[in-house]
Amino acid sequence: MNLSRFSTSDLERLQAALAGHRLSFPLSRLGIQGEGLELLADEALALNALGRDAALAVLDAVLAERRNGTRRPELVWTGPESRWSGARDTAVVLADLFRGATTTVLLAGFAFDHAADVLRPLHEAMQRGVSCRLFADAPVATGFLREHWPFGPPFPERYGFAPAKGVFASLHAKCVVVDGRRVFVTSANFTDRGQTRNVEVGVLLDDAHLAAVLEAQFFTGGWFTRVS
Repeated sequence: MNLSRFSTSDLERLQAALAGHRLSFPLSRLGIQGEGLELLADEALALNALGRDAALAVLDAVLAERRNGTRRPELVWTGPESRWSGARDTAVVLADLFRGATTTVLLAGFAFDHAADVLRPLHEAMQRGVSCRLFADAPVATGFLREHWPFGPPFPERYGFAPAKGVFASLHAKCVVVDGRRVFVTSANFTDRGQTRNVEVGVLLDDAHLAAVLEAQFFTGGWFTRVS
């Protein structure tokens, strides 16, 4: 039995299906397929040797270890996909990151449009005391509260991208860093299309070193100016 092949989201789906008795024991290949875990059926079927309670205990232990340690990179996707895809949904991942934030959020984006639903979980996190630093092109950062933040206070700190005179460039990065540890880098803008309809790809990592390096990049070179 090799549970290392399972992504965290797949383990969570299997755990929920077992705990909620959607999957009967012993596990069957057909039942596993019904939970969208067809590609991992062989490993899941190996849990039959343990029994339901022991299998749940093993899943609980593996998930606890992953939450307390470095997680495997996870593929994040927007757009058409097969039922058996191992990717996580972009909009779901972004909302989960905001809802799970406990201290800080760094948010960098190129385009924001119809963003209230996308950003509402971030505002709710800020109401719990989470701080947020937003990086965007200078016009976007300047008009952000008026155009994309209908919630009122608390407000994110806003930083506008201001390249040197004569340099024609945009802030095209799309990424989120949560609690100085969880890093989400994506092609998806913070728009309805980017989150729900376009074909977009990203990766979610749990890596404190990468998070620190990425956050530091935004303060290197003096490219960003705080918006009052």
